[in-house]
Amino acid sequence: MRDQPIHHVNELRKRLIWILLMFVISLLFGFLCAEPVLQQIKAAPISQRIDWNVFAIGDAFHVYLKISFVIALAVTTPFAMYQIWKFVSPGLSRMEQRVTLYYIPFVFFLFVAGILFSYFLIFPTVFQFMTSFSERVGASEVYGINQYFSFMFRLILPIGVVFELPLIIMFSTHLGLITPSKLKTSRKYAYICLLILAAMITPPDIVSHMLVTTPLILLYEVSIVCSNIVYAKKLSYKS
Repeated sequence: MRDQPIHHVNELRKRLIWILLMFVISLLFGFLCAEPVLQQIKAAPISQRIDWNVFAIGDAFHVYLKISFVIALAVTTPFAMYQIWKFVSPGLSRMEQRVTLYYIPFVFFLFVAGILFSYFLIFPTVFQFMTSFSERVGASEVYGINQYFSFMFRLILPIGVVFELPLIIMFSTHLGLITPSKLKTSRKYAYICLLILAAMITPPDIVSHMLVTTPLILLYEVSIVCSNIVYAKKLSYKS
């Protein structure tokens, strides 16, 4: 019996090492894929409106790292969920093991969907709104490539992560880590966190803030609904 907690700690350590290793490998892979991704972004209509400049020696390298990080996050997240599943699966029934395993591949697609949604819908709106003030005062716009990508990723990356929230909530509900009642009682705290997150990733104006906050809150409410459905099915399995 004394060896059981030690076994769990060692097992958890092994899973965390695998996750870290996958992130490093994905980061290297993402660095190799950064250039074609960069060219696609540069060819987008919103990017063609401006000239990219480099204001520091390491700016271009930092852009490559930012793209690599997004790719690594997209690849590592479902792998991390699989490692969590492997860690807790011995305590699940065969039905729960099979159902929760089905969620994992869709995490990647939801993350990509969130990135695409924010890049094609939210980012152009926020970018055009902010640059319109430069046009009003007659200022010429000169952007550094690192500034442009920092602004873009600061906006689209959190939304891509939050897009995974409903599926991660369903996954966690199946594993027994959370319940719908906990999500409901934590709603006001979650809203505050989402408002703070939106304030951190958007420019200091109400339009941009609402464009980001609204889908975040809607996703949280969708997550509660999904958790209710999963929790009800879970109870029906046991009855």
